[in-house]
Amino acid sequence: MTNEPAFYMKMLHAFVSSGEEPDVLTCECDVLAQYLRTAMHDAQVKALVLNDEVAARVFVDTMAQFVSLNLQKAAYQMQRCSYERKQIAEAAEWSHIKRRDNWQALVQMMDDKYAAQGFDKGFYNREFGEKGQSDDDALWQTLLNDWQNNLDLRLALHQREFLESRRELQNRLLHNNLKAVTQYVQQHGVNQERFYQSWALMGGRWNVVEYERLQQVVDFQRRYPVLQTITDRMGRVADALGHKRIGYSQGNEEQMRHASQSDITGISVGRDLGALLPTELAQYADADMEDVFLQKYVTGRLQTFDYQSRTLNAARGLHTKPARPCGPMVVCVDMSGSMMGEPSKVALSLMMSLCEMCTSKRRNCYLIAFSVQAQPIDVLNDRTQLLQFFNRRAAGDTDARRALDAMLALLNGNSRYAGADVLWVTDFRIPLPPPTYFQQIERLRHEDTRFYGLQLGIAENHWLPYFDEMFKIEDIKMEVR
Repeated sequence: MTNEPAFYMKMLHAFVSSGEEPDVLTCECDVLAQYLRTAMHDAQVKALVLNDEVAARVFVDTMAQFVSLNLQKAAYQMQRCSYERKQIAEAAEWSHIKRRDNWQALVQMMDDKYAAQGFDKGFYNREFGEKGQSDDDALWQTLLNDWQNNLDLRLALHQREFLESRRELQNRLLHNNLKAVTQYVQQHGVNQERFYQSWALMGGRWNVVEYERLQQVVDFQRRYPVLQTITDRMGRVADALGHKRIGYSQGNEEQMRHASQSDITGISVGRDLGALLPTELAQYADADMEDVFLQKYVTGRLQTFDYQSRTLNAARGLHTKPARPCGPMVVCVDMSGSMMGEPSKVALSLMMSLCEMCTSKRRNCYLIAFSVQAQPIDVLNDRTQLLQFFNRRAAGDTDARRALDAMLALLNGNSRYAGADVLWVTDFRIPLPPPTYFQQIERLRHEDTRFYGLQLGIAENHWLPYFDEMFKIEDIKMEVR
């Protein structure tokens, strides 16, 4: 945990700015950054956040919810202004004749909207009217730039007003969250990972009743250790350089990536500030490059030394193996009526564990919840839909073809999910689809896509030949419908 509050605030700002937001939201991000800076300099907040990892997570999540709310508001305001932006673009194409006939109406419209912001109607009346310069292309472009700038300024003012109207409420929420959570975690000796899984689904608002309800779902991971086994198995990690790893053909069962007689085995990427390459440290020390450093920290792309704290003897018959690809995940979860009761809770518990792993390691994960329909959710980016999934009840019939269609479209059409680990969580009371689906699955398996299944219950499973590994929980309470 860094001891520099400004650095921590800028990390959060980098999280905000790392999304694909339109350029016109830059001002909004600056306004939010100013607010975040003020919040981080609050003495009570600083004392908690800089000395407690749980408090730091609560701070980030609480403020991220507020940032998201403000950006959604900004996006809504932009949408409302889309017609006016279209008008500006069309006015840039007007002929000289159309300018001469319509400049007065345009200037009057701008004066009606933006006089309070300082729009100078008199200047354009003199230039276009008295001097008759409507044919002057440079002057016309000045008018359009003035129009665009006033529109952007109005958006920025609306966002400032929106933020200010909620600043006091957000400050109270932040202080309440930090105080209540840290006290609860200390008093109850809560495991951090278990806490994070429940807290991530609380929408940035602490509530003891809701937290303990979610913890009951997390508790299934203790009852069924296979859930942790599956979490560990999902999302394979590549070696540092991405092509080969070297292992023993005799001796210990340890493996060493890219054989080396030094403790440094190669160059990796990540967020380990204690293992940074000198070039990365130089970027952080350079004021002009600091934002680049922070962006790389947020996305886990800092270059670091990769250590192997043991020395291996190369004379022991080393052999090479292909390195597995990096670990994106696709998880298909059955939410049909046959999963009612404990099966659906076990499925949700497993997803809570997987989502926390994906969030902490920034791993690509695609969730496909299916019954009659299939609902694809990008775990890292579709936060609203993900929360809706965790509040969804199992219901309806099962049509695996919709889930298979969504899964195959993703694996075949999105390069980020090449070589993914695919997991199906279901009771497998699912009719087999046409053979063409399994032909595609077999092709993907040959291309190093792995297919895993978690079968809940003891139904006869005809899908076994098409999976690399099938996990089972047979002693589960199936609800009778």
